[in-house]
Amino acid sequence: MLRGLFGPSSLTYTLRGALEETSATHRGIAERVARASASSTSDFADQLAAATQAAAGDVDIQREMAALADTQLRYEAEAKLLQTTYARLRTAIREHA
Repeated sequence: MLRGLFGPSSLTYTLRGALEETSATHRGIAERVARASASSTSDFADQLAAATQAAAGDVDIQREMAALADTQLRYEAEAKLLQTTYARLRTAIREHA
């Protein structure tokens, strides 16, 4: 019975996995933004050299920030769904106890 509620085929298991995946994605985006921000605060000579070279690893800050916002919304929705699922389980346990 508990496997049905918390096992690999359950909604709670799926939602927890989604939260972990979204959290990892969020951390990755935040790290890219942080690296881009740190490189943009270097001195003028570094900025000039970087501007004259086409770097393959350029980060589009606007795109990354949009992805960060999207990931945040996704995480909040998944967390709310998981919270609702746990609340329903608590209600079911209380009613049958």
